[in-house]
Amino acid sequence: MSLPHRTIVALVLVGALAAPAAAQPPEPDPLDSMPIRFGPLGLSPSLLIRDVGVDSNVFNDAQNPKEDFTATIVPRVQARLRAGPLLLSASNAAGFVYFHEFADERNVSYTWEARAELTSARLQPYISGSMIETRERLNAELDIRAPRQQTTAIAGARLALASRTALRLEARRSHLTFDDGATFEGVALSRTLNDRVDTYESSLLVTLTPMTTVGVTTGWQRDRFEHAPERDADSFRVMPFVQFDPTALIQGTLGVGYRRFDPIAPVLADYAGLVAQGSLGYTLLERTRFDLRLTRDVHYSFELDQPYYLTTGARLDVIHHLAGPFDVQGGVGRERLGYRQLVTGRVNRTDTADVVSAGVGYRFRDDVRVGVSWEAATRDSDRQDRRYDRHRIVASFSYGI
Repeated sequence: MSLPHRTIVALVLVGALAAPAAAQPPEPDPLDSMPIRFGPLGLSPSLLIRDVGVDSNVFNDAQNPKEDFTATIVPRVQARLRAGPLLLSASNAAGFVYFHEFADERNVSYTWEARAELTSARLQPYISGSMIETRERLNAELDIRAPRQQTTAIAGARLALASRTALRLEARRSHLTFDDGATFEGVALSRTLNDRVDTYESSLLVTLTPMTTVGVTTGWQRDRFEHAPERDADSFRVMPFVQFDPTALIQGTLGVGYRRFDPIAPVLADYAGLVAQGSLGYTLLERTRFDLRLTRDVHYSFELDQPYYLTTGARLDVIHHLAGPFDVQGGVGRERLGYRQLVTGRVNRTDTADVVSAGVGYRFRDDVRVGVSWEAATRDSDRQDRRYDRHRIVASFSYGI
């Protein structure tokens, strides 16, 4: 029996043994966290003004960096409405990005999300949808701010099998669409990146303590490309994970597992190996907060000859509260992109993106903060034209976050 199958069997047995345990206390009402209440309706507005300052390399250029003053304003509102056992949630955000010299880089982005779920039954079905229209950079690979739209639809259900054991089933469909005129390094992004991804997952969850849940997710994924069927692939994934309650000493979710990436066309090499995803937080002595994010997975590239890369990344952020309302913070992160050749699948190029940041902040109250930070970002590559250095000194203001 393979390792992924042994993991599934082990967790099923743990769930069976844990089933007779005592029932857990009811979860808090999601509306309790909303600062504005009108009976069954809760609202949570927020405002984020960030990146107000100077960017030394607006286009991530290796040879001739361009400097500019920039700022981003993001107003957002969340709403939750309870109708008996039905909970409706929605959010809407807009992002206004300003550049002083390079007016073509100015843009407005929009994000919509909505969700409906039953919260008080043994069987809790849910549906959700989201849409993003933006010109923000897609990832650490793309340096261009290209217009794109991304939509996601989700349907699923959580079934309580016993007092400490639950089963979750979920189906997702997402579409990524770049504008037809968007190109980078002579490649039309709509040709290499426009895709539809269908994902089907089942998760077994076992509550070990009121603060800790373990589980395993098994998933199947279909990647289908609108203009590049030679990139189509199917994937199988098994991901054991641990999940900590937001009020626990350690918070967050971390999963480490296995993915089998199996392209349809023989020209595209396969991948089978370790993948990981998650973030964990820890607060030391109620003054110092540590946040760690980890990722390892297969991602498609815009490039024609190297259709995908294996990304491995980690980032640690630390914020320490000084006397009174002052705080200091710092962060360090690295992402490694291992590009795979056609047919052979061997790594023939590696890019690494590093970031270091430091800053100070002042809180007028728990949900109002101003800050100033410095950030240095670099990318190293086997290709000289993909290397860059960038420095930023920026201010920020947040309300309701």
